[in-house]
Amino acid sequence: MRIVKDPEERRMELIDIAAALFARQGFVKTTVAEIVEKADVAKGLFYYYFPSKDDMVKAVMEKNCMRLEEAVRNLPASRGNTETKIQMILKEELLEKYLPAPVMKDLRLPQNAALYSDMCDRVTAHLLPTIRELVQETVEEMDYSQEQIEQIAGIAIYGMLMMMRQEKITPEEMRKILNKMIPQMVKVA
Repeated sequence: MRIVKDPEERRMELIDIAAALFARQGFVKTTVAEIVEKADVAKGLFYYYFPSKDDMVKAVMEKNCMRLEEAVRNLPASRGNTETKIQMILKEELLEKYLPAPVMKDLRLPQNAALYSDMCDRVTAHLLPTIRELVQETVEEMDYSQEQIEQIAGIAIYGMLMMMRQEKITPEEMRKILNKMIPQMVKVA
């Protein structure tokens, strides 16, 4: 017997189930049938909330980006300088928790270019305010305008994501480069 739930609660339940499956096996291998079976709902209900599987992928990415933003925003202010905070953001465990490797691998497939671009936009939208603050802390003595600081933060986020999309850099290589680069930026400031 199926349990009747509030529509938003049911929608979030479907997103959570899909997110867990995507994190384990990627979204390419996850079927709508698996999601609805785990939720014990009819397939039609899935399509009521999500017109396509791609829409579910976007909903999962939005929720994960919101969680990542919250985790980054809640990094304790007392936990060190700007360099330390940026290194904490780049920690593999933090990124892997909200942008799991199987999902990122699927997003980088050529047929998923539109979904990858959507994910880049979401990550940028959610992390830009915090990254902007960290960049500002680092370069405020260098006489950059607020607009230039925003541009630097945006270029950093979007550029790294697009390089990963084009497989010109792995997430691990990105972390290593940034961990070398951040101390130099802080020294200049």
